[in-house]
Amino acid sequence: MIPIRTALRVMPAAWLAVPLAVVAAWYASLLPSPPGYGTAATAAASGTLPFIGAFVAGSAAWEGARLQRAGIWGGPWVRRGARIAAGLLVGPIAAGLLAVAVAVVVAHARAGAFPPDLAILGVMAVDVITYASLGFALGLVAPLALAVPLAAILALFWTAFVPAMYPVWLRHLTGMYRDCCGLAETLAPQAVVASIVMDVAIVATAALAVQVGRPRRWRAAAAATVLVAASFVGIQAASSLTFAPVTARDPSLLTCTTGNGVEVCLWPEHSPSATTVVGAIGDVRANWEAAGIEAPAVFTEAEGQRAPGTLEVRLPDVLTKDGVIVALAVGMLPAAPNCAGATPGGAPVATTGGIAFAYLEAWYAAAGGLSSTSLQALDMAGDEINPSVLTVVKELSEATVSVRRNWAANAAAISQSCDDTAPDLRVGK
Repeated sequence: MIPIRTALRVMPAAWLAVPLAVVAAWYASLLPSPPGYGTAATAAASGTLPFIGAFVAGSAAWEGARLQRAGIWGGPWVRRGARIAAGLLVGPIAAGLLAVAVAVVVAHARAGAFPPDLAILGVMAVDVITYASLGFALGLVAPLALAVPLAAILALFWTAFVPAMYPVWLRHLTGMYRDCCGLAETLAPQAVVASIVMDVAIVATAALAVQVGRPRRWRAAAAATVLVAASFVGIQAASSLTFAPVTARDPSLLTCTTGNGVEVCLWPEHSPSATTVVGAIGDVRANWEAAGIEAPAVFTEAEGQRAPGTLEVRLPDVLTKDGVIVALAVGMLPAAPNCAGATPGGAPVATTGGIAFAYLEAWYAAAGGLSSTSLQALDMAGDEINPSVLTVVKELSEATVSVRRNWAANAAAISQSCDDTAPDLRVGK
């Protein structure tokens, strides 16, 4: 182990550990996550990995290059190479782990969430070790002027650019889970497996690359074999996921409350507001019934629970009356059709019939009691056939119950159409 006084004198990681932690804290304060949900807060903190990884890899490359310049690596020393490397990598790894810890603390304090997700924390810690191993190996095999910037760029590319590439599941190989999680979601185990496998492969490749007692061809072949095998396993694990590394949350965590003519099942983060939410949902349901809209009596935040008489609803992070109404209106929409060429996640925009979703949402929200200001935000210009969204909503509010129901049934049918025919959403048509 290198003495602390020496580390402070010669190690960039020791000089810049505190500034790195400050930057990580600042950046983590900008990353949003649902209030009170620990898994989402830890996942948001992983968004700091690009610059943490670049620093750790670059400073580790500096340490490796020092050994290379001094001709120390691979010499006939009593201490093994692994022990020498560990002593020099303590600084970069410690600086990286400090930055990760600070980012996690800030993200959780911002979200008011506890405890952190241990799986994500574990992956982030392994990520830091991986960046250090990569940088150290580059420092041993390349000149200093090349090794340090190349190590930083490779770490930055892995964590910042790979997640922007297609196919979208490539991002799950990197160990950065910034797209996780909504309240109804938790981290998918496949994403953890994919990340850990790739991290272990990179560490193994770095270890093979610095085995100076082996022929270069042997080292290259062994490293390539490890990377190919790990990539195969990681791809098999990650390719089953969408852009978000998530799976449905355990519905047994829901707390169900009955009142105001409805039953509402909420996640633990929303259950303290159960009385307010139940009252608001009961009022919306009563407004819908008065408008002739058939509404269920059971509402749940769990996804994949489209049982008869139950409405899935994704309530907003900040519970306001208008926010609850809009969430209920969205929950009333039909499922998006599985049309050829539909966007990932089933977004209802693949065909001309998708326009019906905007009209239906606005009608359900207006009938539920949405304020005029919030309703205005749902307006959309019409076309040569259809009036604007708010014009249709106004006409529906003045129509009979039978006309409203016929219009809603027609709009729902149009929303499921995969044809590129012009939809007719006029009231009474």
